[in-house]
Amino acid sequence: KFAAPWRLQASAWPPPAMAAVASASPEFQSLVLSCNKDGMESLRQGQSKAAFEQFKYAEAILIANQADGDQTNLLAVTCNNLGCYYKKVGKLHGALSYLRRALQMEVDLGTDEVTIAGTHLNICAILSKLDKHDKAVQHALSALDLIAKRVDNAGPDGASADDYSVLAIAYHNVAMERDLMGQYDKAAAAFEQGHQVAKRCLGEDHPLTLALGKNCEVVLHKSSKASRAARAASARRTRLRDSDLVGLGAGAS
Repeated sequence: KFAAPWRLQASAWPPPAMAAVASASPEFQSLVLSCNKDGMESLRQGQSKAAFEQFKYAEAILIANQADGDQTNLLAVTCNNLGCYYKKVGKLHGALSYLRRALQMEVDLGTDEVTIAGTHLNICAILSKLDKHDKAVQHALSALDLIAKRVDNAGPDGASADDYSVLAIAYHNVAMERDLMGQYDKAAAAFEQGHQVAKRCLGEDHPLTLALGKNCEVVLHKSSKASRAARAASARRTRLRDSDLVGLGAGAS
């Protein structure tokens, strides 16, 4: 039985347990996955310190055994979870670094579309908090493209509820970034598409369906308001130009 990571003293790092497990063994994989599972559970319960120690323990095991075989899949999982941890505690640059590493590994491994789309969406959320909306929307669009193709290829009976949830969330993130960039018409279109997906596949009373519908109404109001303001500004410019022409005519006479 391996010691729980949060019970290890700093002087014992890396712990002796690392040397006891061959990286190719099922026990090694089980240990790393168990650390990640326990870490995510701790994170959900608000136990950030315990979560961090679990994830870093898993990372340290993988680094210590990296010469003994390809552990890229386990490292991708661990980096993704560390990214989620740093995002949770507000260390956005740390989160971005780990999630970008995870994304590259997931792409190289040919990981399933839902996992890669989820990583894109997490990166999108972090970039948005850093006010890098042009980059954030690109990750949201990448997620949308991946999951839309998966749903299309699976057909109406082959796609799962999780697939449709990720699809609706991808539309939501695209719309939010468009909204923050002032692209209200594009934002409204994405909200509406996501709302239709959620309503059809998740149900009219699903929280995601309700959120997408409400946000669509809000951004449509913004779009209408922006259009009225643009027309008013155009009318003012026209009046000013006409008055200048009248002034020039009077001067010439």
